Amino acid sequence: MTSGPHAVGLRGWRALGTLAALLAALGLAGCTPAAPHAAHTSASHPPAARPTPGATDIRPPVTLTIPGVNAWLGYHADSARTGALAASLPHAPATRAWTANLGGAVYGQPVVADGLLIAATETDQVVALNPATGQLAWSASLGTPLTNVDAIAGCGNIDPLGITSTPVIDAATGTVFVVGEVSTGGGAVHHQLEGFSIPTGKVVLSEAVDPSLPPGESPVNLLQRASLALANGRVYIGFGGNFGDCGEYHGWVVGVEESGPPDPVSFEAAPDGQGGAIWMGGGAPAIDANGDLYVGTGNANPDPPAGGPDPLRFTESVVKLSPTLQPLAAFKDQTAGGDEDLGTGNPVLLPDGRLFSVGKTDVGYVLSQSTLAQTAAIHGICGSDPDGGPAYDAATGRIFVPCRGGGIQPVDLATGAVGPLMSGADGSPTLVGSTLWAAQYPDGTLSAYNAQTGALLQTISVGSSVPNFATPAVADGFLYLGTTSGVVAFR
Repeated sequence: MTSGPHAVGLRGWRALGTLAALLAALGLAGCTPAAPHAAHTSASHPPAARPTPGATDIRPPVTLTIPGVNAWLGYHADSARTGALAASLPHAPATRAWTANLGGAVYGQPVVADGLLIAATETDQVVALNPATGQLAWSASLGTPLTNVDAIAGCGNIDPLGITSTPVIDAATGTVFVVGEVSTGGGAVHHQLEGFSIPTGKVVLSEAVDPSLPPGESPVNLLQRASLALANGRVYIGFGGNFGDCGEYHGWVVGVEESGPPDPVSFEAAPDGQGGAIWMGGGAPAIDANGDLYVGTGNANPDPPAGGPDPLRFTESVVKLSPTLQPLAAFKDQTAGGDEDLGTGNPVLLPDGRLFSVGKTDVGYVLSQSTLAQTAAIHGICGSDPDGGPAYDAATGRIFVPCRGGGIQPVDLATGAVGPLMSGADGSPTLVGSTLWAAQYPDGTLSAYNAQTGALLQTISVGSSVPNFATPAVADGFLYLGTTSGVVAFR
Protein backbone atom coordinates (compact mmCIF):
# COMPACT_ATOMS: atom_id res chain seq x y z
CA MET A 1 0.00 0.00 0.00
CA THR A 2 1.21 3.48 -0.78
CA SER A 3 -0.91 6.26 0.56
CA GLY A 4 -0.69 9.97 1.24
CA PRO A 5 -1.19 12.18 -1.80
CA HIS A 6 0.02 9.27 -3.88
CA ALA A 7 -1.97 7.07 -1.67
CA VAL A 8 -4.19 10.68 -1.19
CA GLY A 9 -23.89 7.83 2.94
CA LEU A 10 -25.69 8.60 2.28
CA ARG A 11 -28.91 9.32 4.06
CA GLY A 12 -30.63 12.29 2.57
CA TRP A 13 -29.03 12.12 -0.89
CA ARG A 14 -31.32 14.32 -2.84
CA ALA A 15 -31.31 17.39 -5.05
CA LEU A 16 -29.31 15.75 -7.80
CA GLY A 17 -31.98 14.49 -10.13
CA THR A 18 -32.73 17.39 -12.46
CA LEU A 19 -29.38 17.73 -14.15
CA ALA A 20 -30.75 18.75 -17.49
CA ALA A 21 -31.86 21.90 -15.74
CA LEU A 22 -28.46 22.27 -14.12
CA LEU A 23 -26.64 22.10 -17.41
CA ALA A 24 -29.07 24.59 -18.88
CA ALA A 25 -27.69 26.97 -16.27
CA LEU A 26 -24.08 26.48 -17.37
CA GLY A 27 -22.93 29.71 -18.94
CA LEU A 28 -26.10 31.70 -18.17
CA ALA A 29 -25.14 34.80 -16.23
CA GLY A 30 -27.40 37.03 -14.19
CA CYS A 31 -24.97 39.93 -14.17
CA THR A 32 -25.28 41.20 -10.63
CA PRO A 33 -21.90 42.09 -9.09
CA ALA A 34 -21.08 40.28 -5.87
CA ALA A 35 -21.77 42.33 -2.79
CA PRO A 36 -19.26 42.24 0.08
CA HIS A 37 -20.10 39.43 2.49
CA ALA A 38 -19.17 39.71 6.14
CA ALA A 39 -17.35 36.61 7.35
CA HIS A 40 -17.83 35.16 10.78
CA THR A 41 -16.11 32.38 12.64
CA SER A 42 -17.55 29.55 14.67
CA ALA A 43 -16.96 30.66 18.24
CA SER A 44 -16.40 27.08 19.36
CA HIS A 45 -13.27 26.71 17.25
CA PRO A 46 -11.49 29.96 16.43
CA PRO A 47 -9.19 29.37 13.46
CA ALA A 48 -5.47 29.09 14.04
CA ALA A 49 -4.76 30.81 10.77
CA ARG A 50 -7.78 32.51 9.28
CA PRO A 51 -8.17 31.92 5.56
CA THR A 52 -8.63 34.83 3.22
CA PRO A 53 -10.81 33.52 0.44
CA GLY A 54 -11.18 36.02 -2.00
CA ALA A 55 -12.53 36.56 -4.46
CA THR A 56 -9.80 36.79 -6.96
CA ASP A 57 -10.67 36.51 -10.65
CA ILE A 58 -14.36 36.90 -9.77
CA ARG A 59 -16.76 37.33 -12.65
CA PRO A 60 -20.45 38.23 -12.38
CA PRO A 61 -22.23 35.36 -10.63
CA VAL A 62 -24.84 33.11 -12.15
CA THR A 63 -28.29 33.72 -10.71
CA LEU A 64 -30.19 30.43 -10.50
CA THR A 65 -33.84 29.95 -9.74
CA ILE A 66 -33.95 26.26 -10.61
CA PRO A 67 -35.11 24.35 -7.53
CA GLY A 68 -33.53 21.09 -6.46
CA VAL A 69 -30.27 21.26 -8.42
CA ASN A 70 -28.14 22.78 -5.72
CA ALA A 71 -26.30 20.07 -3.82
CA TRP A 72 -23.24 17.85 -3.92
CA LEU A 73 -23.40 15.95 -0.66
CA GLY A 74 -20.28 13.77 -0.67
CA TYR A 75 -17.72 11.93 -2.72
CA HIS A 76 -18.72 11.15 -6.31
CA ALA A 77 -22.32 12.28 -6.20
CA ASP A 78 -24.12 9.23 -4.86
CA SER A 79 -23.83 6.32 -2.46
CA ALA A 80 -22.98 3.93 -5.31
CA ARG A 81 -19.93 6.18 -6.04
CA THR A 82 -20.74 6.39 -9.74
CA GLY A 83 -19.44 9.95 -10.05
CA ALA A 84 -22.17 10.49 -12.64
CA LEU A 85 -25.08 12.90 -13.01
CA ALA A 86 -27.74 12.32 -15.65
CA ALA A 87 -28.32 15.08 -18.19
CA SER A 88 -29.44 15.42 -21.78
CA LEU A 89 -27.89 18.67 -22.94
CA PRO A 90 -24.66 18.93 -24.96
CA HIS A 91 -21.39 20.12 -23.50
CA ALA A 92 -20.97 23.88 -23.06
CA PRO A 93 -17.40 25.25 -22.84
CA ALA A 94 -16.37 26.11 -19.29
CA THR A 95 -14.70 29.29 -18.08
CA ARG A 96 -13.02 29.97 -14.77
CA ALA A 97 -15.49 31.87 -12.58
CA TRP A 98 -13.64 32.52 -9.32
CA THR A 99 -10.67 31.45 -7.22
CA ALA A 100 -10.63 31.34 -3.41
CA ASN A 101 -7.28 31.20 -1.63
CA LEU A 102 -7.94 29.36 1.63
CA GLY A 103 -4.36 29.27 2.92
CA GLY A 104 -4.12 25.48 2.66
CA ALA A 105 -4.47 22.57 0.27
CA VAL A 106 -7.92 21.07 -0.38
CA TYR A 107 -7.41 17.35 -1.07
CA GLY A 108 -11.07 16.33 -0.85
CA GLN A 109 -13.96 17.34 -3.06
CA PRO A 110 -15.80 20.50 -2.07
CA VAL A 111 -19.39 19.75 -1.02
CA VAL A 112 -22.47 21.92 -1.50
CA ALA A 113 -25.83 22.26 0.29
CA ASP A 114 -28.13 24.92 1.74
CA GLY A 115 -26.72 27.59 -0.55
CA LEU A 116 -23.12 27.18 0.65
CA LEU A 117 -20.00 25.42 -0.58
CA ILE A 118 -17.92 23.73 2.13
CA ALA A 119 -14.19 23.10 1.69
CA ALA A 120 -11.73 21.63 4.20
CA THR A 121 -7.99 22.22 4.20
CA GLU A 122 -4.77 20.62 5.39
CA THR A 123 -4.49 23.47 7.90
CA ASP A 124 -7.53 21.95 9.70
CA GLN A 125 -9.80 24.76 8.52
CA VAL A 126 -13.41 24.28 7.45
CA VAL A 127 -14.65 27.09 5.24
CA ALA A 128 -18.12 27.92 3.92
CA LEU A 129 -18.24 29.99 0.74
CA ASN A 130 -20.85 31.56 -1.47
CA PRO A 131 -20.88 29.02 -4.32
CA ALA A 132 -21.49 31.67 -6.97
CA THR A 133 -18.77 34.12 -5.89
CA GLY A 134 -16.31 32.36 -3.57
CA GLN A 135 -16.85 34.89 -0.81
CA LEU A 136 -16.50 33.76 2.80
CA ALA A 137 -19.64 32.99 4.84
CA TRP A 138 -18.04 31.33 7.88
CA SER A 139 -14.91 29.47 8.90
CA ALA A 140 -13.89 27.23 11.77
CA SER A 141 -10.83 25.34 12.93
CA LEU A 142 -10.53 21.80 14.25
CA GLY A 143 -7.21 22.66 15.89
CA THR A 144 -3.55 22.53 14.89
CA PRO A 145 -2.46 20.22 12.06
CA LEU A 146 0.62 18.02 12.33
CA THR A 147 3.73 19.56 10.78
CA ASN A 148 7.20 18.13 10.18
CA VAL A 149 5.31 14.94 9.35
CA ASP A 150 8.15 12.90 7.88
CA ALA A 151 10.39 13.44 10.93
CA ILE A 152 7.62 12.69 13.44
CA ALA A 153 5.79 9.83 11.74
CA GLY A 154 8.77 8.41 9.84
CA CYS A 155 7.26 9.03 6.40
CA GLY A 156 4.46 10.90 4.69
CA ASN A 157 4.26 13.57 2.02
CA ILE A 158 1.37 15.78 3.12
CA ASP A 159 2.68 18.58 5.33
CA PRO A 160 0.92 20.20 7.11
CA LEU A 161 -1.39 17.23 7.68
CA GLY A 162 -4.89 18.23 8.71
CA ILE A 163 -8.14 17.45 6.86
CA THR A 164 -7.41 15.20 3.87
CA SER A 165 -10.71 13.46 3.14
CA THR A 166 -13.87 14.67 1.42
CA PRO A 167 -16.52 15.78 3.92
CA VAL A 168 -20.08 14.41 3.85
CA ILE A 169 -23.39 16.23 4.28
CA ASP A 170 -26.62 15.08 5.90
CA ALA A 171 -29.12 17.10 3.87
CA ALA A 172 -31.96 16.19 6.22
CA THR A 173 -30.32 17.97 9.15
CA GLY A 174 -28.22 20.53 7.27
CA THR A 175 -25.02 19.21 8.83
CA VAL A 176 -21.59 18.80 7.27
CA PHE A 177 -19.13 16.33 8.83
CA VAL A 178 -15.35 16.51 8.56
CA VAL A 179 -12.44 14.58 10.10
CA GLY A 180 -9.04 16.14 10.70
CA GLU A 181 -5.71 15.04 12.13
CA VAL A 182 -5.05 17.28 15.12
CA SER A 183 -1.70 17.74 16.85
CA THR A 184 -1.78 17.53 20.63
CA GLY A 185 1.91 18.34 21.10
CA GLY A 186 5.10 16.35 21.41
CA GLY A 187 4.45 14.50 18.17
CA ALA A 188 1.11 13.08 19.38
CA VAL A 189 -2.05 13.37 17.29
CA HIS A 190 -5.65 12.27 17.27
CA HIS A 191 -8.36 12.25 14.60
CA GLN A 192 -11.30 14.52 15.32
CA LEU A 193 -14.81 14.32 13.83
CA GLU A 194 -16.68 17.61 13.79
CA GLY A 195 -20.22 18.25 12.61
CA PHE A 196 -21.15 21.82 11.66
CA SER A 197 -24.52 23.40 10.99
CA ILE A 198 -24.18 24.48 7.39
CA PRO A 199 -26.12 27.75 7.67
CA THR A 200 -24.33 28.98 10.80
CA GLY A 201 -21.06 27.10 11.27
CA LYS A 202 -22.15 26.09 14.77
CA VAL A 203 -20.55 22.87 16.06
CA VAL A 204 -23.23 20.22 16.58
CA LEU A 205 -21.00 17.15 16.98
CA SER A 206 -17.44 16.73 18.25
CA GLU A 207 -15.87 13.29 18.75
CA ALA A 208 -12.41 11.74 18.77
CA VAL A 209 -12.65 8.87 16.27
CA ASP A 210 -9.35 7.01 16.40
CA PRO A 211 -9.86 3.24 16.37
CA SER A 212 -8.95 1.21 19.43
CA LEU A 213 -5.38 0.43 18.42
CA PRO A 214 -3.37 -2.65 19.36
CA PRO A 215 -0.45 -2.15 21.77
CA GLY A 216 2.53 -0.44 20.16
CA GLU A 217 0.52 1.33 17.44
CA SER A 218 -0.05 5.08 17.28
CA PRO A 219 -2.55 7.35 15.46
CA VAL A 220 0.41 9.21 13.97
CA ASN A 221 0.89 6.26 11.61
CA LEU A 222 -2.71 6.44 10.37
CA LEU A 223 -3.82 8.61 7.46
CA GLN A 224 -7.51 9.45 7.19
CA ARG A 225 -7.49 9.71 3.39
CA ALA A 226 -10.70 7.90 2.39
CA SER A 227 -13.71 10.18 1.97
CA LEU A 228 -16.39 10.11 4.64
CA ALA A 229 -19.65 8.22 4.16
CA LEU A 230 -23.03 8.63 5.81
CA ALA A 231 -25.65 5.90 6.26
CA ASN A 232 -27.63 4.15 8.96
CA GLY A 233 -27.47 7.27 11.12
CA ARG A 234 -23.68 6.92 11.29
CA VAL A 235 -20.63 8.66 9.88
CA TYR A 236 -18.13 6.12 8.51
CA ILE A 237 -14.39 6.94 8.52
CA GLY A 238 -11.67 4.97 6.73
CA PHE A 239 -7.99 4.83 7.73
CA GLY A 240 -4.79 3.67 6.03
CA GLY A 241 -1.10 4.48 6.41
CA ASN A 242 1.05 7.44 5.42
CA PHE A 243 2.95 7.54 2.15
CA GLY A 244 5.84 5.13 2.70
CA ASP A 245 3.95 2.78 5.04
CA CYS A 246 6.05 3.72 8.07
CA GLY A 247 5.37 2.35 11.51
CA GLU A 248 2.85 -0.25 12.54
CA TYR A 249 -0.72 0.22 11.35
CA HIS A 250 -3.87 -1.52 10.10
CA GLY A 251 -6.61 -0.50 7.75
CA TRP A 252 -9.73 0.50 9.64
CA VAL A 253 -13.28 1.67 9.17
CA VAL A 254 -14.82 3.39 12.20
CA GLY A 255 -18.49 4.31 12.46
CA VAL A 256 -20.05 6.67 15.00
CA GLU A 257 -23.60 7.88 15.51
CA GLU A 258 -24.24 11.33 14.08
CA SER A 259 -26.37 12.29 17.08
CA GLY A 260 -26.52 11.16 20.68
CA PRO A 261 -23.89 8.86 22.21
CA PRO A 262 -21.22 7.91 19.63
CA ASP A 263 -21.68 4.14 20.06
CA PRO A 264 -18.52 3.44 17.99
CA VAL A 265 -18.21 0.36 15.78
CA SER A 266 -15.14 -0.65 13.79
CA PHE A 267 -13.67 -3.03 11.23
CA GLU A 268 -9.97 -3.98 11.25
CA ALA A 269 -8.17 -5.26 8.17
CA ALA A 270 -5.20 -7.62 8.57
CA PRO A 271 -6.09 -8.64 12.15
CA ASP A 272 -3.53 -11.45 11.76
CA GLY A 273 -0.73 -9.05 10.86
CA GLN A 274 -0.44 -5.44 9.71
CA GLY A 275 -1.47 -3.30 6.75
CA GLY A 276 -4.59 -3.61 4.64
CA ALA A 277 -4.98 0.15 4.32
CA ILE A 278 -8.39 1.57 3.49
CA TRP A 279 -7.55 4.73 1.54
CA MET A 280 -9.05 4.05 -1.93
CA GLY A 281 -7.31 6.90 -3.70
CA GLY A 282 -9.44 9.33 -1.72
CA GLY A 283 -12.69 7.51 -2.59
CA ALA A 284 -15.46 6.68 -0.15
CA PRO A 285 -17.05 3.39 0.86
CA ALA A 286 -19.93 2.49 -1.46
CA ILE A 287 -23.26 1.87 0.28
CA ASP A 288 -26.15 -0.22 -1.00
CA ALA A 289 -29.89 0.05 -0.37
CA ASN A 290 -29.59 -2.13 2.75
CA GLY A 291 -26.99 0.16 4.29
CA ASP A 292 -24.14 -2.33 3.76
CA LEU A 293 -20.71 -0.87 2.96
CA TYR A 294 -18.11 -1.92 0.37
CA VAL A 295 -14.42 -1.01 0.72
CA GLY A 296 -11.19 -1.87 -1.06
CA THR A 297 -8.02 -2.65 0.90
CA GLY A 298 -4.28 -2.51 0.31
CA ASN A 299 -1.42 -4.90 0.90
CA ALA A 300 0.11 -6.31 4.05
CA ASN A 301 2.80 -4.27 5.76
CA PRO A 302 5.64 -4.92 5.13
CA ASP A 303 4.99 -5.81 1.50
CA PRO A 304 4.42 -9.53 0.91
CA PRO A 305 6.22 -11.39 -1.90
CA ALA A 306 5.32 -10.41 -5.45
CA GLY A 307 2.89 -12.53 -7.43
CA GLY A 308 0.23 -12.97 -4.76
CA PRO A 309 -1.85 -13.90 -3.04
CA ASP A 310 -1.34 -11.60 -0.10
CA PRO A 311 -1.37 -13.91 2.94
CA LEU A 312 -3.23 -11.78 5.48
CA ARG A 313 -6.95 -11.65 6.13
CA PHE A 314 -8.87 -8.92 4.28
CA THR A 315 -5.74 -7.54 2.56
CA GLU A 316 -5.86 -6.92 -1.22
CA SER A 317 -9.60 -7.39 -1.01
CA VAL A 318 -13.03 -5.96 -1.58
CA VAL A 319 -14.89 -6.37 1.72
CA LYS A 320 -18.63 -6.08 2.30
CA LEU A 321 -19.52 -4.80 5.76
CA SER A 322 -22.80 -4.64 7.68
CA PRO A 323 -24.02 -1.31 9.11
CA THR A 324 -22.23 -2.27 12.35
CA LEU A 325 -19.09 -3.09 10.32
CA GLN A 326 -19.21 -6.86 10.61
CA PRO A 327 -17.66 -8.59 7.56
CA LEU A 328 -20.38 -10.16 5.41
CA ALA A 329 -18.29 -11.25 2.39
CA ALA A 330 -14.83 -10.72 0.93
CA PHE A 331 -13.08 -11.10 -2.42
CA LYS A 332 -9.27 -11.33 -2.52
CA ASP A 333 -7.26 -10.50 -5.64
CA GLN A 334 -5.22 -13.69 -5.90
CA THR A 335 -2.66 -12.07 -8.25
CA ALA A 336 -1.88 -9.06 -6.05
CA GLY A 337 1.42 -9.28 -4.18
CA GLY A 338 4.02 -6.74 -3.16
CA ASP A 339 2.61 -3.19 -3.26
CA GLU A 340 -0.21 -3.92 -5.71
CA ASP A 341 -3.16 -2.45 -3.83
CA LEU A 342 -6.60 -3.52 -4.93
CA GLY A 343 -7.62 -0.57 -2.78
CA THR A 344 -6.24 2.21 -5.01
CA GLY A 345 -9.82 3.22 -5.78
CA ASN A 346 -13.23 2.65 -4.26
CA PRO A 347 -15.65 -0.06 -5.41
CA VAL A 348 -18.43 1.25 -7.66
CA LEU A 349 -21.89 -0.30 -7.35
CA LEU A 350 -23.53 -1.16 -10.68
CA PRO A 351 -27.31 -1.07 -11.20
CA ASP A 352 -27.53 -4.79 -12.04
CA GLY A 353 -26.51 -5.99 -8.58
CA ARG A 354 -22.79 -6.18 -9.37
CA LEU A 355 -19.83 -3.95 -8.53
CA PHE A 356 -16.55 -2.95 -10.17
CA SER A 357 -13.13 -2.71 -8.52
CA VAL A 358 -9.64 -2.31 -9.99
CA GLY A 359 -6.13 -2.07 -8.52
CA LYS A 360 -2.46 -1.95 -9.44
CA THR A 361 -2.49 -5.36 -11.14
CA ASP A 362 -4.40 -3.52 -13.93
CA VAL A 363 -7.19 -6.10 -13.68
CA GLY A 364 -10.75 -4.86 -13.23
CA TYR A 365 -13.00 -7.23 -11.31
CA VAL A 366 -16.76 -7.40 -11.68
CA LEU A 367 -18.27 -8.98 -8.58
CA SER A 368 -21.69 -9.91 -7.26
CA GLN A 369 -22.77 -7.43 -4.60
CA SER A 370 -24.50 -10.11 -2.56
CA THR A 371 -21.62 -12.59 -2.28
CA LEU A 372 -18.63 -10.80 -3.87
CA ALA A 373 -18.22 -13.80 -6.18
CA GLN A 374 -16.31 -12.90 -9.33
CA THR A 375 -18.35 -12.67 -12.52
CA ALA A 376 -15.68 -11.16 -14.82
CA ALA A 377 -12.03 -10.11 -14.90
CA ILE A 378 -10.96 -7.43 -17.38
CA HIS A 379 -7.23 -7.24 -18.07
CA GLY A 380 -5.04 -4.44 -19.41
CA ILE A 381 -6.61 -1.48 -17.64
CA CYS A 382 -4.44 1.66 -17.64
CA GLY A 383 -1.03 0.00 -18.06
CA SER A 384 -0.03 2.08 -15.03
CA ASP A 385 -1.51 2.17 -11.57
CA PRO A 386 -5.26 2.86 -11.63
CA ASP A 387 -5.64 5.46 -8.89
CA GLY A 388 -8.80 7.10 -7.56
CA GLY A 389 -12.50 6.49 -7.97
CA PRO A 390 -13.84 5.50 -11.41
CA ALA A 391 -16.96 7.09 -12.93
CA TYR A 392 -19.75 4.92 -14.34
CA ASP A 393 -22.01 5.79 -17.29
CA ALA A 394 -25.26 3.83 -16.90
CA ALA A 395 -26.43 4.93 -20.35
CA THR A 396 -23.60 3.11 -22.14
CA GLY A 397 -22.53 0.56 -19.52
CA ARG A 398 -18.99 1.94 -19.58
CA ILE A 399 -16.75 2.79 -16.65
CA PHE A 400 -13.92 5.36 -16.74
CA VAL A 401 -10.81 4.59 -14.68
CA PRO A 402 -8.19 7.27 -13.84
CA CYS A 403 -4.62 6.17 -14.57
CA ARG A 404 -1.66 7.44 -12.55
CA GLY A 405 0.62 7.23 -15.56
CA GLY A 406 -1.76 9.52 -17.42
CA GLY A 407 -5.09 9.19 -19.16
CA ILE A 408 -8.61 8.05 -18.40
CA GLN A 409 -9.29 4.41 -19.37
CA PRO A 410 -12.76 3.61 -20.75
CA VAL A 411 -13.94 0.04 -20.17
CA ASP A 412 -17.06 -1.54 -21.69
CA LEU A 413 -18.40 -3.74 -18.90
CA ALA A 414 -20.73 -5.67 -21.20
CA THR A 415 -17.98 -6.86 -23.54
CA GLY A 416 -14.86 -6.43 -21.38
CA ALA A 417 -13.33 -4.28 -24.12
CA VAL A 418 -10.73 -1.73 -23.03
CA GLY A 419 -10.81 1.38 -25.20
CA PRO A 420 -8.07 3.87 -26.09
CA LEU A 421 -6.78 6.03 -23.25
CA MET A 422 -8.30 9.50 -23.10
CA SER A 423 -5.11 11.53 -22.67
CA GLY A 424 -4.63 14.80 -20.85
CA ALA A 425 -5.90 14.00 -17.35
CA ASP A 426 -5.11 11.60 -14.52
CA GLY A 427 -7.52 12.63 -11.76
CA SER A 428 -10.69 10.85 -10.77
CA PRO A 429 -13.36 11.82 -13.34
CA THR A 430 -16.87 13.21 -12.96
CA LEU A 431 -19.50 12.48 -15.62
CA VAL A 432 -22.19 15.08 -16.36
CA GLY A 433 -24.51 13.78 -19.04
CA SER A 434 -22.26 12.69 -21.88
CA THR A 435 -19.36 14.96 -20.86
CA LEU A 436 -16.55 13.60 -18.70
CA TRP A 437 -14.54 16.10 -16.64
CA ALA A 438 -11.16 15.26 -15.10
CA ALA A 439 -8.15 17.16 -13.74
CA GLN A 440 -4.47 16.68 -14.46
CA TYR A 441 -2.48 16.67 -11.24
CA PRO A 442 -0.20 18.23 -10.19
CA ASP A 443 -0.04 20.29 -13.39
CA GLY A 444 -3.33 22.06 -12.85
CA THR A 445 -5.57 21.64 -15.87
CA LEU A 446 -9.20 20.56 -16.20
CA SER A 447 -10.29 18.71 -19.34
CA ALA A 448 -13.66 17.78 -20.81
CA TYR A 449 -14.21 14.72 -23.01
CA ASN A 450 -17.03 13.31 -25.05
CA ALA A 451 -17.74 10.20 -22.99
CA GLN A 452 -19.13 8.32 -25.98
CA THR A 453 -16.25 8.93 -28.40
CA GLY A 454 -13.37 9.81 -26.08
CA ALA A 455 -12.74 13.03 -28.00
CA LEU A 456 -11.11 15.86 -26.06
CA LEU A 457 -13.52 18.79 -26.05
CA GLN A 458 -11.69 21.37 -23.95
CA THR A 459 -8.73 21.90 -21.63
CA ILE A 460 -8.67 24.88 -19.27
CA SER A 461 -6.03 26.05 -16.80
CA VAL A 462 -6.93 25.75 -13.14
CA GLY A 463 -4.52 28.57 -12.31
CA SER A 464 -2.88 26.50 -9.56
CA SER A 465 -1.40 23.08 -8.98
CA VAL A 466 -3.86 20.47 -7.74
CA PRO A 467 -3.44 17.60 -5.24
CA ASN A 468 -3.32 13.95 -6.24
CA PHE A 469 -6.69 12.40 -7.08
CA ALA A 470 -8.41 15.80 -7.20
CA THR A 471 -11.89 15.37 -8.69
CA PRO A 472 -14.49 18.01 -9.54
CA ALA A 473 -17.83 18.45 -7.81
CA VAL A 474 -20.87 19.87 -9.61
CA ALA A 475 -23.72 22.07 -8.33
CA ASP A 476 -25.61 25.23 -9.26
CA GLY A 477 -24.23 25.25 -12.79
CA PHE A 478 -20.59 25.24 -11.62
CA LEU A 479 -17.77 22.74 -11.37
CA TYR A 480 -15.65 23.06 -8.21
CA LEU A 481 -12.11 21.73 -7.83
CA GLY A 482 -9.81 21.68 -4.81
CA THR A 483 -6.28 22.99 -5.33
CA THR A 484 -3.05 23.17 -3.34
CA SER A 485 -4.16 26.59 -2.07
CA GLY A 486 -7.96 26.52 -2.03
CA VAL A 487 -10.86 26.11 -4.46
CA VAL A 488 -11.47 27.12 -8.07
CA ALA A 489 -14.94 27.33 -9.63
CA PHE A 490 -15.69 26.91 -13.34
CA ARG A 491 -18.89 28.06 -14.99
